[in-house]
Amino acid sequence: MDSMAIQKHELPPTNQKRMVAFINHFVVSTATFLNQFASDCENRLILIDHKLQNMEASLMILEAKLASIDVLQNASNNVTTAHLEPIASDPSSSDTVLATEETKPATNAKADPQYDHYFKMLHLGVPLGAVKNKITAEGLNPNYIDQFL
Repeated sequence: MDSMAIQKHELPPTNQKRMVAFINHFVVSTATFLNQFASDCENRLILIDHKLQNMEASLMILEAKLASIDVLQNASNNVTTAHLEPIASDPSSSDTVLATEETKPATNAKADPQYDHYFKMLHLGVPLGAVKNKITAEGLNPNYIDQFL
Protein backbone atom coordinates (compact mmCIF):
# COMPACT_ATOMS: atom_id res chain seq x y z
CA MET A 1 0.00 0.00 0.00
CA ASP A 2 2.82 2.38 0.68
CA SER A 3 4.07 1.98 -2.87
CA MET A 4 0.65 2.94 -4.32
CA ALA A 5 0.04 5.99 -2.11
CA ILE A 6 0.31 9.31 -3.91
CA GLN A 7 2.31 11.98 -2.23
CA LYS A 8 0.43 15.26 -2.70
CA HIS A 9 3.48 17.41 -2.32
CA GLU A 10 4.98 15.67 -5.35
CA LEU A 11 2.01 16.56 -7.68
CA PRO A 12 2.43 19.42 -10.11
CA PRO A 13 0.35 22.60 -9.40
CA THR A 14 -2.95 23.10 -11.23
CA ASN A 15 -2.72 25.16 -14.36
CA GLN A 16 -3.91 28.74 -13.69
CA LYS A 17 -5.79 29.02 -16.98
CA ARG A 18 -7.70 25.84 -16.19
CA MET A 19 -8.55 27.09 -12.68
CA VAL A 20 -9.80 30.44 -14.04
CA ALA A 21 -11.96 28.58 -16.59
CA PHE A 22 -13.54 26.48 -13.79
CA ILE A 23 -14.27 29.57 -11.69
CA ASN A 24 -15.69 31.48 -14.69
CA HIS A 25 -17.94 28.53 -15.57
CA PHE A 26 -19.19 28.35 -11.96
CA VAL A 27 -19.94 32.10 -11.83
CA VAL A 28 -21.71 32.08 -15.20
CA SER A 29 -23.84 29.01 -14.40
CA THR A 30 -24.75 30.40 -10.95
CA ALA A 31 -25.73 33.80 -12.38
CA THR A 32 -27.81 32.09 -15.10
CA PHE A 33 -29.59 29.97 -12.51
CA LEU A 34 -30.31 32.97 -10.27
CA ASN A 35 -31.61 35.04 -13.21
CA GLN A 36 -33.91 32.21 -14.30
CA PHE A 37 -35.13 31.73 -10.72
CA ALA A 38 -35.86 35.45 -10.30
CA SER A 39 -37.71 35.50 -13.63
CA ASP A 40 -39.85 32.50 -12.63
CA CYS A 41 -40.67 34.09 -9.27
CA GLU A 42 -41.64 37.36 -10.94
CA ASN A 43 -43.88 35.56 -13.45
CA ARG A 44 -45.61 33.67 -10.64
CA LEU A 45 -46.14 36.87 -8.67
CA ILE A 46 -47.66 38.55 -11.72
CA LEU A 47 -49.99 35.57 -12.19
CA ILE A 48 -51.06 35.69 -8.54
CA ASP A 49 -51.60 39.45 -8.82
CA HIS A 50 -53.93 38.93 -11.78
CA LYS A 51 -55.82 36.25 -9.88
CA LEU A 52 -56.20 38.59 -6.89
CA GLN A 53 -57.49 41.39 -9.12
CA ASN A 54 -60.05 39.02 -10.65
CA MET A 55 -61.08 37.86 -7.17
CA GLU A 56 -61.51 41.47 -5.98
CA ALA A 57 -63.63 42.29 -9.04
CA SER A 58 -65.80 39.23 -8.42
CA LEU A 59 -66.15 40.18 -4.77
CA MET A 60 -67.25 43.71 -5.66
CA ILE A 61 -69.84 42.33 -8.09
CA LEU A 62 -71.10 39.94 -5.41
CA GLU A 63 -71.31 42.74 -2.84
CA ALA A 64 -73.27 44.88 -5.31
CA LYS A 65 -75.69 42.01 -5.96
CA LEU A 66 -76.14 41.41 -2.22
CA ALA A 67 -76.75 45.12 -1.64
CA SER A 68 -79.52 45.09 -4.22
CA ILE A 69 -81.54 42.40 -2.42
CA ASP A 70 -84.51 44.03 -0.65
CA VAL A 71 -84.83 41.28 1.98
CA LEU A 72 -81.33 41.99 3.29
CA GLN A 73 -81.96 45.73 3.40
CA ASN A 74 -85.19 45.22 5.36
CA ALA A 75 -83.41 42.86 7.76
CA SER A 76 -80.79 45.50 8.53
CA ASN A 77 -83.54 47.99 9.46
CA ASN A 78 -84.99 45.62 12.06
CA VAL A 79 -82.18 45.94 14.56
CA THR A 80 -82.81 44.04 17.75
CA THR A 81 -81.59 44.53 21.29
CA ALA A 82 -81.26 41.88 23.95
CA HIS A 83 -82.41 41.87 27.55
CA LEU A 84 -82.50 39.24 30.29
CA GLU A 85 -85.66 37.74 31.77
CA PRO A 86 -86.10 34.79 34.20
CA ILE A 87 -87.06 31.29 33.02
CA ALA A 88 -90.80 30.77 33.56
CA SER A 89 -90.74 26.96 33.81
CA ASP A 90 -88.75 26.76 37.04
CA PRO A 91 -89.58 29.55 39.51
CA SER A 92 -87.02 28.31 42.07
CA SER A 93 -84.18 28.60 39.59
CA SER A 94 -82.18 31.81 39.38
CA ASP A 95 -81.08 31.14 35.77
CA THR A 96 -81.91 33.67 33.13
CA VAL A 97 -82.61 33.41 29.41
CA LEU A 98 -81.58 35.81 26.70
CA ALA A 99 -84.62 37.15 24.83
CA THR A 100 -84.80 39.66 22.00
CA GLU A 101 -87.32 42.27 21.05
CA GLU A 102 -87.43 44.85 18.28
CA THR A 103 -86.60 48.41 19.11
CA LYS A 104 -88.24 51.50 17.67
CA PRO A 105 -86.64 54.89 17.31
CA ALA A 106 -87.20 56.70 20.58
CA THR A 107 -85.81 60.10 19.71
CA ASN A 108 -86.51 62.65 17.03
CA ALA A 109 -82.97 64.09 17.19
CA LYS A 110 -81.33 65.18 13.97
CA ALA A 111 -78.36 63.07 12.82
CA ASP A 112 -74.91 64.66 12.64
CA PRO A 113 -73.82 64.96 8.97
CA GLN A 114 -70.44 63.36 9.68
CA TYR A 115 -72.28 60.13 10.56
CA ASP A 116 -74.26 60.00 7.27
CA HIS A 117 -71.72 57.64 5.74
CA TYR A 118 -72.26 55.16 8.59
CA PHE A 119 -76.06 55.31 8.33
CA LYS A 120 -75.70 54.54 4.64
CA MET A 121 -73.49 51.55 5.52
CA LEU A 122 -76.23 50.29 7.87
CA HIS A 123 -78.84 50.85 5.17
CA LEU A 124 -76.80 48.74 2.74
CA GLY A 125 -76.74 45.85 5.19
CA VAL A 126 -73.35 46.20 6.89
CA PRO A 127 -73.58 44.69 10.40
CA LEU A 128 -73.91 47.18 13.26
CA GLY A 129 -70.75 45.88 14.98
CA ALA A 130 -68.67 46.44 11.85
CA VAL A 131 -70.03 49.98 11.48
CA LYS A 132 -69.24 50.76 15.13
CA ASN A 133 -65.70 49.43 14.66
CA LYS A 134 -65.26 51.71 11.65
CA ILE A 135 -66.57 54.70 13.62
CA THR A 136 -64.17 53.93 16.47
CA ALA A 137 -61.25 53.56 14.05
CA GLU A 138 -61.97 57.04 12.70
CA GLY A 139 -62.04 58.57 16.19
CA LEU A 140 -65.78 59.20 16.54
CA ASN A 141 -68.29 58.09 19.18
CA PRO A 142 -69.69 54.65 18.19
CA ASN A 143 -72.62 54.94 20.62
CA TYR A 144 -73.97 58.03 18.83
CA ILE A 145 -75.78 56.00 16.17
CA ASP A 146 -77.65 53.91 18.76
CA GLN A 147 -80.13 56.71 19.40
CA PHE A 148 -81.26 56.61 15.74
CA LEU A 149 -81.77 52.86 15.44
